[in-house]
Amino acid sequence: MHILAQNLRMGRGNLLGFGLGLAALSLISVMFLPSMQQNSQELQQLLQSMPKGMLAAFGVSDQVDMLTPEGFLQGRLFALMVPLLLIIQGVGIGSATLAGEEERGQLELIAAHPVGRTRLFLEKLGLLGAALLFSSLLLFVSIWLGLKAVGVPLPLDHQLAAVSGSFLLGLLFGGLALALGLASLLAVTAYLWNALTPLSQDLAQSQKFSPFYWAVGYEPLRNGFDWGYIAVLLGLILLLLVLGLLRFRRRDLGI
Repeated sequence: MHILAQNLRMGRGNLLGFGLGLAALSLISVMFLPSMQQNSQELQQLLQSMPKGMLAAFGVSDQVDMLTPEGFLQGRLFALMVPLLLIIQGVGIGSATLAGEEERGQLELIAAHPVGRTRLFLEKLGLLGAALLFSSLLLFVSIWLGLKAVGVPLPLDHQLAAVSGSFLLGLLFGGLALALGLASLLAVTAYLWNALTPLSQDLAQSQKFSPFYWAVGYEPLRNGFDWGYIAVLLGLILLLLVLGLLRFRRRDLGI
């Protein structure tokens, strides 16, 4: 595990900064809940005046009631901002490890040491998982503390469901970047698919095939865990990582 430990030690500043930034941003959003409740009429008028396409682009659909605490946090945090930030973190780490080290000429030096390729891949995966887990834990704690501070009741398992879905989304696209590449393009495509297909009657049902919907689109803050979607996400992540490991084991590193 020395490669994982070394990578965590070298990147601890970025890891801590990203996690604290995400937690602070989420805590500030939660603290707006009392203001939202006091100005619900004005918020409703504002939402009614905005085009559905604009709201959909930010992940706010007709089914999301922004005047409830669950709907407000879904629209403000979990429809776009939190998943996007965790995807950025995951893809950044995934792209910078194996592919990035190969481009910089570092991967050959690492692989030349008595470390099997399977172990090397798994330790890089461990770095990705540890970074996303750390950020997700800080996110969960910040939301829980914020809701306690403003006195808004929200089931703990529903909070955990929303954070877990975002974590899995970051792990999915981060794992894709680590294993196969093209993660950024596919993440944008999956988000637009989830956000815009409900605007068309013919395409509305296809929204349920988007990873964004499996993770956060079904409103976990209101509905709690959907174990079927969680299982699909975990299965897809496992499949991508197995394919990535097989591909990495066969890659010609010139050593």
